[in-house]
Amino acid sequence: MAIPFPYTVQTTKPDLEYEEFEGAKFGYVLWKVAEGAPKARLLLVHGFGEYTTINSRLMDHLALAGYESFTFDQRGSGVTSPGKLKGLTNEYHTFKDLDHFIEKNLKECGNLPLYLWGHSMGGAIILNYACHGKYREKIAGYIASGPLIILHPHSKPNKLTEWISPMLAKCLGKHRIDTGLDLDGITADPRYREFLQNDKPMSIPMYGSFEQIYDFLERGKRLYNDTNGLVSKKYPKDKPVLVQHGQGDTINDPKGSEKFIELCPSTDKTLKTYKNARHSILSLETDESFNLVFSDLKKWLDAHTTSQSKL
Repeated sequence: MAIPFPYTVQTTKPDLEYEEFEGAKFGYVLWKVAEGAPKARLLLVHGFGEYTTINSRLMDHLALAGYESFTFDQRGSGVTSPGKLKGLTNEYHTFKDLDHFIEKNLKECGNLPLYLWGHSMGGAIILNYACHGKYREKIAGYIASGPLIILHPHSKPNKLTEWISPMLAKCLGKHRIDTGLDLDGITADPRYREFLQNDKPMSIPMYGSFEQIYDFLERGKRLYNDTNGLVSKKYPKDKPVLVQHGQGDTINDPKGSEKFIELCPSTDKTLKTYKNARHSILSLETDESFNLVFSDLKKWLDAHTTSQSKL
């Protein structure tokens, strides 16, 4: 039996809107600030198997802090891809769809700074985008939460699975498997664990196609291995980046975030790790962990938005 998302919204929650693009009908929300003019806008890119509701707490807190935010259910997830479409996407659509929504947001923002934020799978998407994305130079800064750069040993597939994964992606790309929810790895908060456990059909079954899974794992490896200088040579030096990662994350290894920051040539790069936090630090973690992580995010945004407004 489904239960409500265990968070009480303090601002005005926006209605879900829809937009068609390249054969998909995307669900999205634009969460306005609580009062006054926004300082900036964040475009949020969710993680594997997630959808708009999962980021409600983050978007609400951003609105209270003076930042508007936009997010969409990616192809393969949420209302954009219900039923048998769940998990069906690929590398082409991942970045083509993101281009579309970045272009949409840039037009709406005008001179308002636009930041790109991503969690887990979405974190690796936005870090890759910073290195080769069509509109990467127009983004004010990049923020990743627990990015999927390398899997933690607890979640890593065995050697045989890794070896045959390219063949599965090529020959059985659209075949879906239920990857399961690692509730203990996601959050220490029993309220959110109970929510996820009963969130049918949105969070569970957590279907992913062989093609989708192969793509997001390879996407992370390219960052970690700095393939063809992807990070060290192509990340724009003048674009600030913040990476936040729970030290107790047993889904995506914090060592991946450390390696990215080490490789990244940005003159303004920050890595923040959190001792008692697990994976979903800005969506599903305990209030104590969330408040600490969000406070650091807000300080970073305030500092960088102020500096941008002086340019």
